[in-house]
Amino acid sequence: MIEDIEQKKIDCVIVKDLSRLGRNSIDTGYYIEKFFPLNDVRFIAVTDNFDSLTDLNSANGIVLPLKNMINEAYSYEIGRKVKAQLHQAMKAGDFIGSRSPYGYKKSVDNCHKLVIDEESAEIVKLIFQMAYEKNGLNFIVKRLNEDGVLTPSEYAQQKGFINHKNLIGSGKWQTHTIGVILSSEVYVGDMVQGKSQSVNRRQKPNSQDKWITVANTHEPIISRALFESVQTIREEMSVKHIGSWTENILQGKIFCKYCGKNLHRQKAQRADGDVYIYHCISNTRITKGHCEGHIYYKENDLLKELLVRIEEQYGSVSHANSLLQKEVKEKDSNAKKGNELAEIVVEITKAKKYLKSLYENLISGVLTTEE
Repeated sequence: MIEDIEQKKIDCVIVKDLSRLGRNSIDTGYYIEKFFPLNDVRFIAVTDNFDSLTDLNSANGIVLPLKNMINEAYSYEIGRKVKAQLHQAMKAGDFIGSRSPYGYKKSVDNCHKLVIDEESAEIVKLIFQMAYEKNGLNFIVKRLNEDGVLTPSEYAQQKGFINHKNLIGSGKWQTHTIGVILSSEVYVGDMVQGKSQSVNRRQKPNSQDKWITVANTHEPIISRALFESVQTIREEMSVKHIGSWTENILQGKIFCKYCGKNLHRQKAQRADGDVYIYHCISNTRITKGHCEGHIYYKENDLLKELLVRIEEQYGSVSHANSLLQKEVKEKDSNAKKGNELAEIVVEITKAKKYLKSLYENLISGVLTTEE
């Protein structure tokens, strides 16, 4: 809608009430008082009896910010109650997720109860058995991909649980997916929820002490003994391979030119010191023949080549330094703007409190509408 307004396709916006436009008082006020007038757009809120053509500078316009504040407070209160209800449901052992974990499905009689999905549960058992036999994640991933086993997202799509293409993924099993399955207590019949929380509409991980665990809420797929054995084996294997690693400064920035996958960084221990290698692991992790290339680079050689390319692009190191100095100045400028913004937010808060007191005086009869 905003794009259409900026392209002059819309000259009037009509909503049922102010809360339908927005429940953030600052943002809603900006659109009604600044954005719409600037773009010659008439705004009408039917049940609030507001029309910007006639009411923006009248008594209705004065009360407008307060109504937006009330809508924001109402939205916050509803959100708080919903979170409290969900938290109580988690403590009771009810499953509150939108999609059941791989290996389970929601009960027909109670959508908060998990029951075993026999087809996918067999794959879960196979994954734990391979891990119990001390096979690494790469081996398990390759085995599943070569056998043509549907990934959890593909399986969910086949069953009609999801249909958006962004939720389906690459269609290939990944080591991360296997790691999540092997570490999930849901497969021994325990419900562990509250691992993350929504902050400004983004999911943020919670510390483990905030997780909500309820034992024996549903039928297990594997035994507790097998689960504990797998955790011990994975920990032992992890200790062997962790060691001391240098920072991977190219993480997420270097890819195979044949299959497009991230190049894997691997450490090789040699008598003269550790050597880091970047190579494509599509053929060993996904399926044989998945990638036609055989990418294999030593990190030192790669960094030297990158440095040459950087010098070619920027001409000299002095030019790069001037760019760095410019970046520092921009950061200082941004910090100054951030401080100014904070001061403005304080002033807005004061203005809100003042506006609220004015409205209370209006209701109690101390002030008239004209005043």
